[in-house]
Amino acid sequence: MENSMLTYTDMYPDQAQYKPGQPGNIVIELETREDKILDLVVGFYKLERLVAEETIRISTEKGLRQIVHIPLFAEDTKWAGYGVKATMFCDKIAVSTAYTSYDIADHWSRAPRYGFLSDFRTEESGDFRDVESMNKFHLNVIQFYDWMYRHDELVPQQDEFIDPMGRAMSYKVVREKVSAVHDKGMAAMAYGAVYASLKDFLQTRPEWGLYNRQGEPFQLIDLFYIMDITPDSPWSDHIVEQFRQAVMAGFDGIHMDQYGFPKKAIRRVEGREEMLDLAECYPALIDRASSAVKEIKAGAGVIFNNVGNYPISKTASSDQEALYIEVWPPVVRLRELKGLIDNARSLDPAKPIILSAYLPSFYPKAGHDKEWAENGALLTIASIFASGGYHLLLGENNGLLTMPYYPDYAVMRTEFAVEVRRYYDFIVRFGTLIHNAQLEDVSYTYTAGVNTEITFEGSVPFAPNGDIDSVWTIIKRMPGYQILQLINLVGLEDDYWEHGKKQRPEPQTGVVCTLLIEQPIEYIYTASPDDRNQEVCFLDYEVVPHGQGLAARFTLPSLRVWTMVVVKHSEV
Repeated sequence: MENSMLTYTDMYPDQAQYKPGQPGNIVIELETREDKILDLVVGFYKLERLVAEETIRISTEKGLRQIVHIPLFAEDTKWAGYGVKATMFCDKIAVSTAYTSYDIADHWSRAPRYGFLSDFRTEESGDFRDVESMNKFHLNVIQFYDWMYRHDELVPQQDEFIDPMGRAMSYKVVREKVSAVHDKGMAAMAYGAVYASLKDFLQTRPEWGLYNRQGEPFQLIDLFYIMDITPDSPWSDHIVEQFRQAVMAGFDGIHMDQYGFPKKAIRRVEGREEMLDLAECYPALIDRASSAVKEIKAGAGVIFNNVGNYPISKTASSDQEALYIEVWPPVVRLRELKGLIDNARSLDPAKPIILSAYLPSFYPKAGHDKEWAENGALLTIASIFASGGYHLLLGENNGLLTMPYYPDYAVMRTEFAVEVRRYYDFIVRFGTLIHNAQLEDVSYTYTAGVNTEITFEGSVPFAPNGDIDSVWTIIKRMPGYQILQLINLVGLEDDYWEHGKKQRPEPQTGVVCTLLIEQPIEYIYTASPDDRNQEVCFLDYEVVPHGQGLAARFTLPSLRVWTMVVVKHSEV
């Protein structure tokens, strides 16, 4: 925020996530246009409640950039999120305000805000601006994409090497980046394809490969050849050992990739051929890899890529830190993203869910209008977050993934990066309400159609279907709370999540909500990542008759893209 006298240049926590009881600081960067004595008041909020406040006096010099460290409010908790509001006073008059968030968790898998690194050139040595940028988005687990020497020999034996895609790489830089992300409270996950070897590896071990019915080896771009992942295959022993070595080298786990094909293939065993269903093999391989890395490092783990949601019904119960889905057509609509999340949650409610949903509208060579791409991106991000999922999208240097080959990322405009940071601030502060494993989705039974438990009065439909020209209502509940996630889809030309949008949704104002009081209400408030002032807005409501008893009736603030309504029940 800025006025004629003072500018906050930035505010953020000094780590992406903190362990219970761990000390840390909120970093405030500021600059003044005059020599002044200022009072800085920093409030710490646990969800909506002020839990601590610090006041310090600062002496500033004109034009001098200063960095102020404020010790953060810390407590011993398995997982909790906090909002931070810093207000600068001059002569008791508020002249500037800034906001950020942070969370405390006993393991990153409580809230896996997945990011990426893909640039490991020699020139990157000693340059950690990429890690610092990811810290400001609270990305707490980072996939090191294509960091390795080869897909069948992960850990490089020398510092300088050429990777299979022809990139000049530095293993020294990889090690530096691993250390840098650890310094920021992030976990480092090593990319590793579960069944990919290079051609020469297969040629010397043809019995390790997988083949089609014509006897040809399965491969991708004539570079990566698909290997046999059955438990008794020598390849399975080999790749699990590679994963172990990666964790021994400093990584915190493995991002276990597959390509979505083949689903069935022929293996060769002692001169005979057998048909293999790969979906039946993945769970055992995941469990084996997880066990192997945990033997090396306490707290290590794996994440397996269910490409196009395949084969999540088989892999969901495996020993992994999250359920990860790389999204591909035919999943093309915003509401279908929620469908993936809902299905995954039904398979294992305890695991967090991450969608890898690339945004080709930002692909630099495509030449699309950046605002068009940004308008669509916010709706995609909001749909995933409001549905209870996490989104692998952001990474190094304000980067944003446009396709599955991560080096082809786009760089966000500064103005858009500010908006996206508010969205990540939002899910950090309110994560225990948005991503809680106890949440039960009642969207289709509490509102719209024959359901009258929650009704909305506005100029457009409010319904759980996620149709354009409506407000998408995602209704959830858990002990102590009823939570309404409202996503505005009014005025959009389509609901395709990969597409940009010509304009932002048409703001909705004057919307009245009537909510059946099933339990005594302590208070109702709203919050939105679209608000520059990241404040909780407590709502006044009146108690009115309802066909099932009594209801709370209240008017919502303006709805732009995404607003959350929190109904806090009184303790009985």
